[in-house]
Amino acid sequence: MLENSDSVLILGKDTGEGLELLKRIQSYIDNLGFYTYIIKEQPDIIGESVMQKVLRFGLSSRFVIIENSEPTGHLYEFPHITKFAELTSIVLQRQGQGSTWMFEDLYHKLNNIKKFEYTNDNFEEQIDSGISWAKEYSKSFGDFQKQKLPWFNK
Repeated sequence: MLENSDSVLILGKDTGEGLELLKRIQSYIDNLGFYTYIIKEQPDIIGESVMQKVLRFGLSSRFVIIENSEPTGHLYEFPHITKFAELTSIVLQRQGQGSTWMFEDLYHKLNNIKKFEYTNDNFEEQIDSGISWAKEYSKSFGDFQKQKLPWFNK
C-alpha cells in the first residue's frame, strides 16, 4: 500500500486565514497529482487520539508538509512527526516569521526535514523546491538502504 503512496499530509494552523493557506497548499499539491489530507477534515475515530490520527495519516503519506509561520497545534505534532516517526517533512515558513525558535536546530540535526521560506511572490516555487528535495531525500535514503542493508540486496 505504501510502496507507491502519492499521499501528502498537510499540517499547520487550521482555522481562519491559516486554514485558507492550508487549502491553497492542498489545491496546488492536488493539481500536481498528489492526494492530500488536512487532519481537521478527516473523520475522527472513537478511541483514537489526535496524535494517533496524525501519525496514521503521516505514516501512510509519501511526505508531510508543515506550514510553520504561526504557533498552533502542529507544535505538539512536529517532534512526533519529524523525530519519533522520522517522516520526510517539508517545512514551509513565511520569510521573517515562524512559530518558534525551538525547532531551528532540528533543521541542522535531522536529515528528514528541511525548511523552505517563502514570500507571496515565490510561494508555489518553494513548494516545488520542497517536493523536489523530498523526492531526492527519499531516493538518496533508499540508495543508502540498498547499499548498506543486506536484506535489500536479495
